[in-house]
Amino acid sequence: MSDTPDNDAHAQVLAIMYLLYEQGIQEVHMGGLMRIMGVNNEMAADFDDKVFVLTDDFAKYMHEIQSGRDSSQPLH
Repeated sequence: MSDTPDNDAHAQVLAIMYLLYEQGIQEVHMGGLMRIMGVNNEMAADFDDKVFVLTDDFAKYMHEIQSGRDSSQPLH
């Protein structure tokens, strides 16, 4: 994954969501998350009725991408 503004934003969103998950918050209010990321209130308001549920699978995914790949693991 290259370091583009979109990838940076994606990484920041994942980091915030993982921090919330680690604090016991498993439902992320999308409008609120967008505001944290600096999206203007009018645009974020369109997502105030959206909630993203963080599951144990999300935590497993985050752990795996933070751990990196073991050199013995195939890339396929």
